Amino acid sequence: MVKTDNRKALMPLFEGFEDSVLISCAEGRTGICWCDAPDAPTAGVIEAGDFYFTAGDPAFAREAFEIAKNNPEAVFMPASEGWTKALTGLGEGIVITTRFRTKMPESFDTDKLAKLADISDFTEYKLEMINEEYYDQALKEEWSWAFVGNFSDYNDFHKNAFGCCITHKGMLICAASCYSVYSRGVEVEIATHPDYRRKGLATIAGAAFIKECARRGLKAHWDAANTMSLKIASKFGYTLKEEYTALCFEKGEKLDS
Repeated sequence: MVKTDNRKALMPLFEGFEDSVLISCAEGRTGICWCDAPDAPTAGVIEAGDFYFTAGDPAFAREAFEIAKNNPEAVFMPASEGWTKALTGLGEGIVITTRFRTKMPESFDTDKLAKLADISDFTEYKLEMINEEYYDQALKEEWSWAFVGNFSDYNDFHKNAFGCCITHKGMLICAASCYSVYSRGVEVEIATHPDYRRKGLATIAGAAFIKECARRGLKAHWDAANTMSLKIASKFGYTLKEEYTALCFEKGEKLDS
């Protein structure tokens, strides 16, 4: 496969694939695009951070693997069962995992979100917006890279995205941010530093972020990687729409899922 800027030709391969990251890609905001033939592609891969969306002819599964093989955090998002079979059949330690697609409420209860975002019980912590200092911190750590990593630099992030973070003595310890953006919405990215988990910080940051999305009139898409993420989303009014299949490198080999 080769890189392509011809998104207009590539995107029809992904028609019917529900994911806001693909909307962002179609608008030219996110993603590195790969295909077999730029002018008339029959297979394509959209690389967006750790996610690799695959569509079209699954005979190109080996080529898709080659694009992602050096990323231990790779998550393949196959558009069809054929792609799932082809990728898992390569013998490269790619295994099936389950993710959870959520449904947004018709409107968010902003009063409830404000209460959930209350950080007053944590006197040593601060709830802030991601600024240039925290942008730089986020890029340096694996757990936090995705808060800002899909933007070319801080100016790009500051102009087109935003994030709500929790800090402790000037250190970024939790955040909810834009994994990707498009004209009408964002994809939520949320995580907590391993040393600060199980304190309820993700709920605080997530509530603040969703409230900010509502204030800006933006849809906040929440794709849950696990049941814990789904549980947090449910506090804000999201409901489970469906479970779906994704692929990752087997734990202990390439990806610690």
